Amino acid sequence: MIKSHQRSSKLFNKGPSLLSKLLLLTLVSIVLMGVDFRFHYLNNIRQTTNVFTKPFHAVLNLPSDLYDFTTQYFSNQSQLIQENETLKLDMDRLKADLQRLDFIDQENNQLKNLLDVKNSKKFKTEGVSIIYSRFDPFNQKIIIDGGQNKKFQAGQPIIDSLGLVGQISNVFPETSEVTLLIDKRMSVPIQIQRNGLRAITNGDGQSEMILISHLPSSVDTIYPEGLAVAEVLEINHDPKLPFAKIICKPIASIRNHNHLLVVMPTTNLNNPMPFKNDKK
Repeated sequence: MIKSHQRSSKLFNKGPSLLSKLLLLTLVSIVLMGVDFRFHYLNNIRQTTNVFTKPFHAVLNLPSDLYDFTTQYFSNQSQLIQENETLKLDMDRLKADLQRLDFIDQENNQLKNLLDVKNSKKFKTEGVSIIYSRFDPFNQKIIIDGGQNKKFQAGQPIIDSLGLVGQISNVFPETSEVTLLIDKRMSVPIQIQRNGLRAITNGDGQSEMILISHLPSSVDTIYPEGLAVAEVLEINHDPKLPFAKIICKPIASIRNHNHLLVVMPTTNLNNPMPFKNDKK
């Protein structure tokens, strides 16, 4: 009888329903939020609980932070590589521009020096450009951009701002072939400035040197006097030879030109061979 009475008590003595509890908790929450919003009673509690919950937030955010760090790292690496390649290309372009500027500067200096020579010399000259160069042991020649159209003749000397470079050997309608001073078949009558003696130079053909080996029997007068030809570097005396062997270096820059001057003759040239009369 006692057990039956306890079972019936449990059936008829029920507490508040779940809905009632939910509504009560909701009402209490709203009241607490309103009081906190108005009087800020829960700030201290919130700050205290934040200290204990912060490590848990860090652990929960760790995968996301690690993903962001990895993505940012590789993104930065890729950006640095791309910027490095861009800088290398810019540097190459700047180097090319600098080389072009150096070339233009050298060309301007050459033109300025030629203009000074053109204005200072008493004889008439014509400016030309080199369009082709041919350098080998058998031929030391260049092609210039003027020929019969500019009334050039075989035998006219070619000079730069320093001295004699060569002589026109063949004339074509719009171009001319110039045999350089160092060509093996090039002979130039000269007069030594120190003592007035006359001699003939011959090109070496394999280097930028010329030789003085004998005296001329006659003097060619188709070129103006006073053109510098070469400076003496070495004198060799050989008892077996009638004359001393003199090694000279051309004063002009034989192979370092883009522009030159052609000395215009006052009369037609009767001797078109590369044979000159210039002062040394």
